[in-house]
This record gives sequence, C-alpha cells and structure tokens, in this order.
Amino acid sequence: MSMFNHPPRDDSDQGIGTLITPSHPIPELSPILRQSYAETFVDFCYTWCPVVHREDLIDDRSPFARSLLLQQALGLLGTTIRPPRLSHQPPRVHYERFKVLFHGNTERNPLARIISIILTYWWSAGPPSVVSMDSQYWWTSLAIRLAQEIGLHRRPCIIHPEDTNVKLPSLDEFPHDRRDNAEIFIHWVRVCEIIGDLSKHLRNRNDETGSTFELAQRLIKWVNALPRRLRLSFSTVTTTDFDRDVHQLHLPYLSAITLLYMSASTQPLPKAYGAAVLSASCVARIFEDLLARGSIAFLPGIGNWYISIAILALLHARQIESLKNVANAQIDILFIALREMSKLWHSARMFLLGFERLLSGFSSDASAASSQTVGNQLSQALELNELNIEDGINYREFFPDATVDTSPLFSVLFTHNPPSIFVEAEWTNDLSLQLQNMFDHPYDDLDFGLAVNDISFPTSAQPR
Repeated sequence: MSMFNHPPRDDSDQGIGTLITPSHPIPELSPILRQSYAETFVDFCYTWCPVVHREDLIDDRSPFARSLLLQQALGLLGTTIRPPRLSHQPPRVHYERFKVLFHGNTERNPLARIISIILTYWWSAGPPSVVSMDSQYWWTSLAIRLAQEIGLHRRPCIIHPEDTNVKLPSLDEFPHDRRDNAEIFIHWVRVCEIIGDLSKHLRNRNDETGSTFELAQRLIKWVNALPRRLRLSFSTVTTTDFDRDVHQLHLPYLSAITLLYMSASTQPLPKAYGAAVLSASCVARIFEDLLARGSIAFLPGIGNWYISIAILALLHARQIESLKNVANAQIDILFIALREMSKLWHSARMFLLGFERLLSGFSSDASAASSQTVGNQLSQALELNELNIEDGINYREFFPDATVDTSPLFSVLFTHNPPSIFVEAEWTNDLSLQLQNMFDHPYDDLDFGLAVNDISFPTSAQPR
C-alpha cells in the first residue's frame, strides 16, 4: 500500500548509523553552536513556542542546558532554520541522535523531554500521508501525552474549552523583557481558539457548531482588538514597518477567513467569495514580504496549508477577467513560496503535485476546446458579482487597515460597486473531502518548474 511507502528525505545520510554506537558516544554541542542555535530559536520560534528561555539553553547551571536530548533537538531546529557557516552536523544527524537518546530513555527530566519533543516541530522527516513514527503528528502526540502524565493540562486530559479550567495565558506569566513576544503569543492563542470552533463548523455545518455569521463576527472582533503595533501595515503599496512575527500572526487569521468563505463545488476548484479572495491576496503579500527578506525556513509545516488555501481562492478569482492578471501575479508569488517550503517539507511537495495535476487538467481542457466551445464559454465567464455573498457581513471589516493600495486585487474589489441583490452562498460540508481528493497523491514525479502563468483556464463559469 502506498501509505506505508515512506520515501527518505533528500538529505538522508546513509552513514549516520556509524555515528551512534557505544564506541561513538553522542557529543555535546560546542558552546558557540549552542548559543547560535539558541538565538535562532529565540529569533524565529520563541514567539510561537515560549517553552524555554534562551538563558536556560546556554547557561550550564540550568537543568536544561546540559541535556543531550535538548541539545540535539536544538541543533535540529537551528540547522534547519538558520544553519551556521561554521562546521556543523546536518539536521538529519541531529534527528537520528535525538531519536536514539529519546528511545533510550536517557533524559530523566520530564520537562526537558517534553521541551525537546516540541522543538522538533520545525522538522519534517516524512509526508503527512504516510504512516510513520517520524511525523510531526507522532511527536506532537507524544509531547501531549507526556504533558498529561505530569499534569500540565490539569482537568480534563482531552481539551474542550467549555469544560476546562485552564486559563488563557496572560502577560504576567512571561518575563518582562519578552512582553512583546508574549503579546503576540496571547493573541495567537485567541485566534487559534476561534479556528478550533471553525474546524468543527466546517465538518458539520449546523446550529451547534455556530453560524458562519457568528464565526465571522468573532474574527472581526479579534482583528479589531489587536493593538496598533500588531496590525498589518498594508495600507500602502510597500510595507514600511515590517515585523516578521506580526506577519506570521495574521496567517492563521487570514486562512480562517478564506476557509469560512470558500465552499465545495462539483468543479475541480472550490468556490471562493470576496472575503476569501481578499484574504488570499493578503497571504500572498505576506509571503512576498517574507521572500524579499530571505529564507522562509523558519515557518512550520502549517505554512504549506496557508499557501495552498490562498492559491485555491486566487485560482477561482483568476477566472474573472478583471482579476485575472492581478490574481496571476500573486499566485506566482505563492508558488515560489511553496517551492521554497518543499525543500524542507514533504507536505509542500504533495501540495505542489496536486496543483500541477489540477492546472495541467485545465490546460488540456483548454487546448482541446473548439473555437465554438470557447465562444460559448466567453458568454459564461465569471463576473465580480459572483464573489458577493448575502450573510450580513461587510467583508471590508475583516481588513480594517486595508486600502486600494494594499494590492492590485484590493484596488479592483474595493472600487467595485456590488449590486443590491447578492449571490446566495452554496454552503456545503464536504470542502475538506474535495481538498483531500485534490492533494492526496504520491509526489515522486513532481516537476518543480510549475508556473501558473504558463497555463490557461477555460473562461467558463463551470471549468471542466
């Protein structure tokens, strides 16, 4: 079965086994590399994962600094996100050493063990579609179970917000010099709570899971509650006050809007409404800012999902003639990001192949169409009106600081006057199934040269 075929990473090292034997004990990290990796953790990961302080990673008086298990996890994270120019072991070596130490039960401190597992979140040893003891899901599950064993989750073990007595994090729980990071983390936890309810709603759209209107209102309330320094500075053509953490904070928020305003379709592409298209445009601008400033290796694997959801919404938008060119430009940016992510994440390769097959299918259909068919399709082309939805929400409220300069796509939609009669949303509860069918493919033959502008869609409201 294909799900049990676990392809190795391209950076696998066949000689790793000889490095981990009784005659070759696992060495400690050198002080200079340990400090470098600790700084990488603080610079790129601490905001989203405040589980250990920098001083505890480098001060030998700390119970964590001398932990071989934690050192290997830190080395794995550091060499994955920002590898040093000095001589160092590759990520795969750190990962194999980490596994030997973990399964050998060499670390007796339960907190050090849990922290070490959490730091492996920035590593992908295999695709998510393969049964494996090396996946993110496997290690995250272990961390959760170990945390439950020592009572970190209090009551109950299986978390439902309405049942739990665990309080949301507050600024008082963080060191004073980390207040800026803490503020971002707190708002991130709050939007994740909304996303949890959204995921239940998307699986089963009924009154018990909350209405689309209620979830939209909660998202709008969240973004308007952000302090000024945590808002996206997208009111001008270029980002003058770039903050990597603020950009990253908005990715789950924008993806939640896209999913909320995208519905499954009998066609290859899901249907995206105006709010979904604008959110996707913001995601593209975020990745444009990140790519312009160098590597995006610091992003966790969920970044692949954010990119892919945005691409789907923009692929729907590009079927509208007035949005085609501006949507294409942002789709190309997102494909660049996805290709960059594919260097580290198997899931990105899976998404790329799904898009390659989807777009190749469109290209084949378009080239095979007769001139008469094309003429008929032109009369059925999507129009801007079809992005509207009657749900009581003004989609501009999702983007309180956006202007016509946020992106060319914003310029078109913000100057468009919607008609008085809106298109009713065709909400369905099988969007996740459509996405699974689209992306659940083996990816060994993937062509990473994919460029969306090389492919023409049929100009039909119902692409084949």
